[in-house]
Amino acid sequence: MTVTLEMPKEIESQLLADAQARGIPLSEYVRDFIIERYQEDLEDSHIAQSRLDDPQPSVTSGQLRKKLGLDS
Repeated sequence: MTVTLEMPKEIESQLLADAQARGIPLSEYVRDFIIERYQEDLEDSHIAQSRLDDPQPSVTSGQLRKKLGLDS
C-alpha cells in the first residue's frame, strides 16, 4: 500500500535526519515507525479490553500503602 503524507517541514527534517543517521531510506523509516506505534497501540487496546472484561477488585490507597510498607 502506498500512502502520501503532508507534514510540517520541521518534522520532515527530523525524520529525514533520523533515517539518514540509521542509514535507511526515509520511506522505510517512516513505515517502520508507523507499524511499531500501531502494534504498540493495538497491544495496549487488547490489554485494556481484557482488563475491562475481567475486572479485578479495587484497592484503596490505604491498602496499597500498607502492602508497599509505607504505613506501619
